[in-house]
Amino acid sequence: AVGQECFLTQLLQVGFFHADPHPGNIMRMNDQTKGKIALIDFGLVASLQQEDMDQIVNAIIHLANKDYTALVDDFISLGILPPDCDRPKVIPLMDKALSPYVKGGGAKKYEEELKRMYGMDGSAQGSVGGFQAMTQDALTVLNDIPFTIPPYFALIARAVVTLEGVALQGDPNYGLIMEAYPFVARKLLRDDRPEIQQALQDVLYSNGGDLSTARLSTLLNGALGVVAKSK
Repeated sequence: AVGQECFLTQLLQVGFFHADPHPGNIMRMNDQTKGKIALIDFGLVASLQQEDMDQIVNAIIHLANKDYTALVDDFISLGILPPDCDRPKVIPLMDKALSPYVKGGGAKKYEEELKRMYGMDGSAQGSVGGFQAMTQDALTVLNDIPFTIPPYFALIARAVVTLEGVALQGDPNYGLIMEAYPFVARKLLRDDRPEIQQALQDVLYSNGGDLSTARLSTLLNGALGVVAKSK
């Protein structure tokens, strides 16, 4: 939890983060009054602009809420998807690829969830049909969706995978997106900048302009430190 808070503070508040937070680069402080952990070996770091930090906040919120329509806009703003991407193709593929990740549990749970989604139940027919469907989706991504990975985003992914690997040793069901929600919720409620206030409004109100009491409850619980659970 301390390592996660440290990383999120770097990523979403400071805009300068350690991209290689493996256990050898994290030290527990003997004098806890000066801090709980220390990071060493800053050979791999990256910086972010404020607009990118704000957009990542939006992306975490939309990913946690499985709002893939809004997440497409986030990915366009982050330079991952082009503005003219084929949304009807992208959104279902996002759901298939990212929903299992949001649930947490690392690579093993992700694989199990993918097999369930594609009907790979262990039978010969299910395995062949599921593999064909998965292959077709992969080819669609590679051939029809011109995505790019900005250099800083690749470093974020590296840091996230490293941190999750450490966290999964203590909690086999750990998932960074849902665990990060309390941090993001506090940021939304504390930061009065227009960009963050707009993100807060987007969280609380549906497209029809109605207040979502379920999201309000999740946000307030998150701000109080209650980790949201993905269903």
